[in-house]
Amino acid sequence: MSNYYPAQRHTLEMTTIQREQSLPEDAIGQVEARQGQSVNLRDIVAKGRLPSRFVIVDAAQFFKLRKPEELTELLHVEIGSLVAPNDVMASRKNRKLYSPIVGFVADIDGGRIIVQESPETVELEAGLDGQVIQVRPGRGAVIETSASVVQGAWGNNRRVIGSLKVEPEAGLESLFGENLDIQYRGSILVTRRSLRDTGLQVLEDQSLAGVIAPSMEADLIDRVMRLKSAVMLTEGFGAFRMNVAAFNLLTQYNGRQATLDTAQPTRWAGRYPEVIINPSGRGSGRAPRPNTDMTLEVGTNVRLTRLPNAGTVGKVVNLPKSPFLLENGLRVLCAEVETITGERLMVPLANLEVFGR
Repeated sequence: MSNYYPAQRHTLEMTTIQREQSLPEDAIGQVEARQGQSVNLRDIVAKGRLPSRFVIVDAAQFFKLRKPEELTELLHVEIGSLVAPNDVMASRKNRKLYSPIVGFVADIDGGRIIVQESPETVELEAGLDGQVIQVRPGRGAVIETSASVVQGAWGNNRRVIGSLKVEPEAGLESLFGENLDIQYRGSILVTRRSLRDTGLQVLEDQSLAGVIAPSMEADLIDRVMRLKSAVMLTEGFGAFRMNVAAFNLLTQYNGRQATLDTAQPTRWAGRYPEVIINPSGRGSGRAPRPNTDMTLEVGTNVRLTRLPNAGTVGKVVNLPKSPFLLENGLRVLCAEVETITGERLMVPLANLEVFGR
């Protein structure tokens, strides 16, 4: 069989990582970091402002004015005035026109009051303990570090920093109701169980920064996308337990600071949601970079990605040169994989992922 390059989702105990930290695309800002500078994960590398929306209030129509000029005598504000939803912008007798948003009056013209929302300030944290190796003017910086990384299958597009905590023995749901525990507040919780509706309620009640879970049912997507907390699934949608390799690595770093970036995978961007466990100190040694050109070989550790064995971890023990006839009648190239329980399975190459090295 010719070389086969399997999909990779990294689960690496120590590797050299380069990550670009950038302001949102529509933000206008400046970079605070300098090339070659050492940064901690909470250091601000760039600051910016997000353009704010304009709201046009038709005051002439509200007061049923015949001429737009009549609005001048009714105004309580002028251009540049700061306003909030309880502020009266104009009035006549017992009829009052309130501001619809928090912002300032950008213009008054033609019987209309134009209010611009207060711009949102963005402060971009480094998210890594490392060194700035490149500065992108007005956008952000590329930071390099040696750290541990576990990449997942799906995330809700949030980025948080917190202490990594393994769930209580009784599970995430045991923190529900009267059992709220302040030690988990602001942390990134690791659970080996599938995420359920009760677990999402715990996320909100406990003010958790995020959760790393193996899976959840697809009908929870809308609710998870509305959460402030970051959510990463290591396996995907359904009812799966976390693969052994990922769970063991995360458990090893219980109590350590971590950055959870739950970017959503897309067909065009080669990003996965991931958690990076920051090193405890700056060592003199430099960890090797991930090998992104790995070929599948006998002895390679793999993760199975399709039912009925999704999430199962094992090792390739044989790579037959001829296609194998599956139970569904398809004849495809397969690898023989020995799982951690000793069972041997013939698995289509397309249903395998490697952890990287």
